[in-house]
Amino acid sequence: MNEKFPARIYKENVLADCFADAKRYFLQAYLDVDFAHAVMLAEQKIITEKELKDLLKALQSLDLDSIKRAEYDGTFEDLFYYLQREITKFCDDDTAGKLHTARSRNDIDVTIYRLHLRQDTLKLIRSTMDLRRNLLDLAALHHETLIPAYTHTQPAQPSTLAHFLVAMAENLGRDVKRLQRAFENMNLCPLGAGAITTTGFPINRHRVAELLGFYAPTVNSYASIASVDYFTETLGATSTLLVNIGKFAQEFLLMASMEFDVIRLPDGFVQGSSIMPQKRNPVVLEHIRAIGSKALGQCLGVMTSVHNTPFGDINDVEDDLQPLIYTDTIVRRENLSFRIAHQIVANCVKTAIENKSEITHNILQTVAREVLGREITMSETELAEALSPENFVSIRTIYGGTAPGETKRALNVEREYEATDQDWFQKTTAFIENAQVKLHDIVDKITEN
Repeated sequence: MNEKFPARIYKENVLADCFADAKRYFLQAYLDVDFAHAVMLAEQKIITEKELKDLLKALQSLDLDSIKRAEYDGTFEDLFYYLQREITKFCDDDTAGKLHTARSRNDIDVTIYRLHLRQDTLKLIRSTMDLRRNLLDLAALHHETLIPAYTHTQPAQPSTLAHFLVAMAENLGRDVKRLQRAFENMNLCPLGAGAITTTGFPINRHRVAELLGFYAPTVNSYASIASVDYFTETLGATSTLLVNIGKFAQEFLLMASMEFDVIRLPDGFVQGSSIMPQKRNPVVLEHIRAIGSKALGQCLGVMTSVHNTPFGDINDVEDDLQPLIYTDTIVRRENLSFRIAHQIVANCVKTAIENKSEITHNILQTVAREVLGREITMSETELAEALSPENFVSIRTIYGGTAPGETKRALNVEREYEATDQDWFQKTTAFIENAQVKLHDIVDKITEN
């Protein structure tokens, strides 16, 4: 027996969920698209001023709370058709129908997706900027705070907390730039592309883009509908950010362990054990890592879903997705190859471990005679200086190094980037907010007459 559309199982398992999601995420975007499209149609003399006023008043009369409570009953296909039906309660059918002139569900959908995604992307950019600022603020307090730097989870060289944190901030700065570029590529308006080949009506796509706070319209109408890189680029940037966040969390988890014992979390961010009173479990870092991993999995899941879909209008991309301490000192002083210097230091470390002692001047000279056939010119005082973590840090004044003067310089650069990003963020949000105000001012002025 053939069921008429929509079949019960399709309605209950697909369409109902899509309708609920559309109400939750895209309702206001739908209305803004309708407002902007209607204003443009009248400005282009495609509809009359009276029709425009009637349409705008009808849209303003919609009971949004009631719409949000509506259940999917199968008498309409999706939110688009539901809203079309609701509009007819406040204006005649013919006028309501004219709202759909020169557009398709296809270009409406990809437009509302971008409208919503750009808001989420701005929130993510703001949060990433905040995290970077917090790391920079903390780094500013710790240019002289010594910590071990690790390679292969083993203590390698002395560093400072400032150097460590500025490294993370530098990563996050690139994440901000990636997200900004994704935003800029996303914030283009597909409305007017129609189903995939635009329309024969003399519409003004630039005007609609302006009214909706887009930088400009998209260009090729086929690509406007078929391209998904407006969100896959965002997902790519987000995935890279999440990988960085996961690595940061893992590093802090290791450093907070009793074995590493480099950092100590405040009591408010650790949990004790019900049976072991000595435990200080860094649970907040574990949650950060787990949530980041879950989000990364979701990003990769979406990528997997769309990677082999056709380059055209397709549901798959629509409703259902949306090193050792002083080796280099010996190299500099003795004019030796790094390989030879490395061998001397390695043998010194081995001998010291066997003797259960520190590396002494006697051990150094004994090993040097074994490797070089002669002693080296380093005195006991110079050896002590070479072994000093403070000295190790302070002499690394090379660009990107650990010396306090260099980390202060790097911090200043990051602050400049931060200021640039702050300016970008403020201008972008103001640009969008101004567009919204202008659009609704136009609507209000028309409907007040």
